[in-house]
Amino acid sequence: MIFNRRRLQKLFGFHYRIEIYVPEPKRRYGYYVFPILHGDDLVGRVDLKADRKLGELQVKSVHFEAAPTESVLQGTDAELWLMARWLGLSSVTVGTERVLCSPWRLSAKHQASV
Repeated sequence: MIFNRRRLQKLFGFHYRIEIYVPEPKRRYGYYVFPILHGDDLVGRVDLKADRKLGELQVKSVHFEAAPTESVLQGTDAELWLMARWLGLSSVTVGTERVLCSPWRLSAKHQASV
């Protein structure tokens, strides 16, 4: 679905681009941004970093397309923990850098069973 970005834009109205090669001052969403799919809708994007030394998945920024519902927040939280476990990381943290969705907080900084 993400492979053809023009089709994604046309079908979902969602412009997506990984900004790895964009100079930092010109980045809009972050270095390595993943889209957030909730049901049939692309509801936002999240910039993540896996810090293997610390054993944590770091959420650098989150950008929702609209005010997120409780269902979107819970689903995003669950998927972040699923990704952390898949990567062999024991925690998920929200960094203070560029977190733009003020009402959203991950479930407490707790340990995942890896």
